[in-house]
Amino acid sequence: MHPKTIISDFKSLGASFSVEGDELYINNPANIYPELEELAKGNKSRIVTYLKGEYSDKEHNVKQTIDKIVDFYREGCRIDSKINDWLQNDVEGLNLVMDLVVEFSRNGWTLVDPVCNFENKITDEMSKEIYERAMTYFKKGAAAG
Repeated sequence: MHPKTIISDFKSLGASFSVEGDELYINNPANIYPELEELAKGNKSRIVTYLKGEYSDKEHNVKQTIDKIVDFYREGCRIDSKINDWLQNDVEGLNLVMDLVVEFSRNGWTLVDPVCNFENKITDEMSKEIYERAMTYFKKGAAAG
């Protein structure tokens, strides 16, 4: 989910965010549900980056793609998915995904966590490379179809 969507949803409930350094604070937290507070915590780093004006649409596309790949694994690797098709046909891409998951794990991530709070410069670079490989594959598929 794009950070601006989360911010907008909170605003519609009468809550907002403030940032001090890299810390995120919810203003009027009594106006939101506990599940929304958990959503904000799970997306803290992206919300902070967005509120600082450092989150581009391109960056969002990369991060959203990685989120979808992680969800693919959480959901049991559906064989009828586009992600499965891509990874079956791009061994180097698959290896990059596995390396990325290991790097997230080194940062403290587990499969039940959102990855965004475990990203760093290394995972960002790996994510960009995975994104480019995936987009190249899907554009070839669209051109062939």
